[in-house]
Amino acid sequence: MNKENFKKIFIPTIISAIIIMIIGNFNIYNYDKYFIIPILILIITNIHIIDSNKMIINNRGFIYIIPILLIIIGTVTFKTNITNMILNVIILPILVASMFLTLTNKEYHISKSFLKWTARIIPGRLFSNLKVIKNNTNIKNTNKKKLSNIFKGILISIPFVITILLLLTSADMYFSTFLNKIITHFNVGSIWNNLITLVIYFIILFSVIVNIIKNIDTKDKDKPLKKVESSIASTLLIIINLVFTLFIFSEISKLTGNFLALPMEYTYAEYAREGFFQLLIVTVINFSIILFFLYKTNIINDNKLVKNLVLLLITFTIILIFNSYYRMYLYMHEFGFTILRTQVILFLTMELILSLVIIKKVLTSIKRRDASIIASIMIATYTLNIFLCNMNFIDYINTLLNIKNG
Repeated sequence: MNKENFKKIFIPTIISAIIIMIIGNFNIYNYDKYFIIPILILIITNIHIIDSNKMIINNRGFIYIIPILLIIIGTVTFKTNITNMILNVIILPILVASMFLTLTNKEYHISKSFLKWTARIIPGRLFSNLKVIKNNTNIKNTNKKKLSNIFKGILISIPFVITILLLLTSADMYFSTFLNKIITHFNVGSIWNNLITLVIYFIILFSVIVNIIKNIDTKDKDKPLKKVESSIASTLLIIINLVFTLFIFSEISKLTGNFLALPMEYTYAEYAREGFFQLLIVTVINFSIILFFLYKTNIINDNKLVKNLVLLLITFTIILIFNSYYRMYLYMHEFGFTILRTQVILFLTMELILSLVIIKKVLTSIKRRDASIIASIMIATYTLNIFLCNMNFIDYINTLLNIKNG
């Protein structure tokens, strides 16, 4: 990286970090102040940098702006619960990293390894990228060594200074009062907090843009498909499908004569909660098995029996999803909507749509990359979750349906 390009990166980055530091002093909700706003500033800064350096080669990457802005708007507008706040910290950086990879790298595409790709942008090489600053500063080697030694001296002195100050302030009340007045007058605590904020966000912003530049020509090697014996795969699928056959017969016998009503000797809470989340885990396990055979091997195309057994397993997965719908319907009809219950409905809907996509892929043997379709469904579901799974919407629905939340 030449010094001209370094200036185009360093100056906007330090300005952005200063803006985040200044915003940190305003009376804004902490989550918005320290996460949402920095994400927006990171996007604006990096788009400016890559555009000024003529690194944008694929404008389709800007499509990610839509879900990113929708998630941010929904998060800021509605009462976002703690689950969505945590998920935002994971999902928004992934979307941002995918956007910049798509904009600048012609080899990048959504695939089974896209998480590994996005990790190259955030949070990869968080501190090692700072070497770029050292390599592009106009300081002689002797001066660099002096500055390095001064920095080491400061670090070594910190524990000694803290210990001495604690001893002196406890030994002399006047010195303690004198020191407190200095701290209060100059607002040392606020200055220290601002400096920490400035350094942290500068490191993050600078590291991200350096990673984007480093990954412009990165290529991902396709791993060879795994070889799985058809007898092993078919045996595994037959056994699993037999277990689900027994479970379906059990459910039919339980619900006989009680459709759209509780099974006998059950309460709403007992029936809805009995094994509900276990059923969710089972559907996730099913998806894992199906996706392994579908994307990691070529056995579905090579063996008709395995293909039919996979289709049967997908069918059982769909039945389990409707079983979960039924349980949750009875529970929500009686006790109303909550954030968690609405999130469960959305998750089940996403699983159902993904099941249909996978069925189509198995039946038609789609050769093209379809991971982007699956990713789009998951992103759309999560975005809906932000707008629907909040107390404003939940209270409105319960009032509309005249259901008392329980």
